[in-house]
Amino acid sequence: MQTKFAKRVTTASRSFTRTILDLTAQNSIISFAGGLPDAALFPRENIEKHAKQLFETEDNRLFQYSNASGVEALKVEIAKKYHNTTSAEIMLTNGSQQGLDLVCKTFLDEQDYIIVEDPSYLAALGLFHMYNVNVKAAPLNANGVDTVVLEELFREYSPKFFYTIPIFQNPTGYSYTLETRQEVVRIAKKYNVILLEDSPYEALRYDGVQTTAFADLLPELTIALGTFSKTLAPDFRIGWMKAPKEIISALTLSKESTDLQNSKFFQHICARMMQNGELQEHTKTLIEYYRPKRDAMVNALHECFKDSIEFVVPEGGMFIWVNFKKCTDSMKLFDIAIKKGVAFVPGSVFFSDKRVSSFGRLNYTNSSLEQIREGVKKLHEAYVELC
Repeated sequence: MQTKFAKRVTTASRSFTRTILDLTAQNSIISFAGGLPDAALFPRENIEKHAKQLFETEDNRLFQYSNASGVEALKVEIAKKYHNTTSAEIMLTNGSQQGLDLVCKTFLDEQDYIIVEDPSYLAALGLFHMYNVNVKAAPLNANGVDTVVLEELFREYSPKFFYTIPIFQNPTGYSYTLETRQEVVRIAKKYNVILLEDSPYEALRYDGVQTTAFADLLPELTIALGTFSKTLAPDFRIGWMKAPKEIISALTLSKESTDLQNSKFFQHICARMMQNGELQEHTKTLIEYYRPKRDAMVNALHECFKDSIEFVVPEGGMFIWVNFKKCTDSMKLFDIAIKKGVAFVPGSVFFSDKRVSSFGRLNYTNSSLEQIREGVKKLHEAYVELC
C-alpha cells in the first residue's frame, strides 16, 4: 500500500547537520559540525535544587493544563530583556524552532514571498520550504545584510517578513552594525514588512559592546525569537517570542492548535533561576569557558592555513565561517575531512539555492581545546590533499 503523505513532507529533506551528527556520533571523529553547547556546563545542581523546591512547595496543580502563552513569572523576567515591554507581549514556545513554525503557520499562505539572509539558518530554510513559499535572499557581509538589495526585494515582492539573525549569525557569526540596523528599520517602515528577528546566540558575547535589537528599534513591526537552549539546556525546550499584543494573540491561537502549552515545570525552574540571578551568572561562566575555545580555533586556523583561507573573527556566538579559497566546493573537502577524522558543515547547505560554495561553518563550543587544535590540523591535511 502506498502511503499518501502531504506534499510538504514528500518534498522535504533531512537537515544536513542532523545527518552529520549521526555520522560523527563515533568518538573517533572530531566534530565542528553541530551548533551544540558543551553538555559539561549544563547547570545541573541549580536545576536539581529548584526542581526539589518545586516538589516541596507546589501541589499537583503544577502538572495540570495551563494557558498556551506560558507561565507568567517567566514572561515577566523575559520582558525585562526589552525596553518598555510587558508580559502581555511575550509568549513561550517549545524552543525557538517552534516559534519559527508558529510564525509560518500564522502568517504564510502558499506562494507568499519571504526574504532571508544569504546564507541563512539551515533549519529555517527547511521549514520555509515545507510551507511552499517563495524564498528570496539578500546577500550578507560582515556588517550585516546588503540593504540596497534588501530594499529592492521589499519593493518588488512585498514579502510577509524578513527573517534575520542579526547578532552572531548562523552560519557566519556576523553581526549587524548599528548603521545597518538603522537602515533595515527605515526600509521595513517604508514597505511595512515584519522583521522576524532570531537571536539564539545574543547572550554569548565575548568581545565588543551589546547592540540594540530590532525588537527595541522597531517594536511595532518586529517579532523577536529567543531561546534558553544555548544558555541553560536544549532539552528544556523553552523559547519565546516578543511581539505586539495583537500578534501575540494570533500566535497564541496557533500554539493552542499545535501543542496546547509548554511544560510548566521547566518554565518555573527557568523563572526561578532568572529571578535570583543564577542564569545570568551561569551565562558569564559560559562566556569565560567559550572565549578561549574561540581563540584556540582562530589561532589554529591562522597557524595551519596561513593566508590560504579567509574568515572574520566573531565577537560571540558559536561559529566561524571560513572561506576555503583554494577549494571551490567545500562539500568535496568535507568528504576528505571525514575520512581523516574531522567534520564541519559545507557552506552550500546554508544558501537558499544550495549553490556550490567554498565556505564552511566550524563550531568551537562543543570541542575541547585539544580537540580544536587536532581537528584543525586534520582539516588542513584534507585541504592540502584536495587543493
